[in-house]
Amino acid sequence: MPARNVKGNVQAQDKILYVANKLGLSSLKYMQATTRVIYDQSTTAATQHTLFEGAAARSFPLTNLGANGNQFQVDEALLVEKIAFFIPDAADGENFTTNANRSYKFDLIIGNKTVMKDVVVEGGGQQAFYNDGSVASACLDLEGVGILIPPQVEFKIEAKCMNTDIRTAISERVGCYLFGTGVLLNFNTSI
Repeated sequence: MPARNVKGNVQAQDKILYVANKLGLSSLKYMQATTRVIYDQSTTAATQHTLFEGAAARSFPLTNLGANGNQFQVDEALLVEKIAFFIPDAADGENFTTNANRSYKFDLIIGNKTVMKDVVVEGGGQQAFYNDGSVASACLDLEGVGILIPPQVEFKIEAKCMNTDIRTAISERVGCYLFGTGVLLNFNTSI
């Protein structure tokens, strides 16, 4: 399927299909995608955090990325549809604490390109993820189009935790979820 000139709204899956077509995977449109959530956290209090970079050196429950760290394997991609932040309550990364009076200013960097710059997410926003039903995360919904992280390209988030009332950076632990549509780009067979 050749690339097409889209005149109207671009759907989230169109981005995945476009990348797959560029890689020569025209059968991807017949494959089943899955929901995928990846996360990473910095359990040392600081005013500036770089998340996902160096994740291969951390183990579960601090991250769920595994040995490949902050890049997907040759046959994986993720269309990010939500970005959520949370505050780990201790160095073990097993639970998180309230986001009261917290907001997050962040950049999303894929490869050497900053694709989201100086985005602010308010604490206790959409409340997409919970620890025990009462502690909310701060979540940003990318309104159905999303941002694609392609295979074998490093990605990271540079984030600052801020006091919502006075808009100044504060020293805090920070964690981040990327939630969206994941696909396995199978080069040998179609599913």
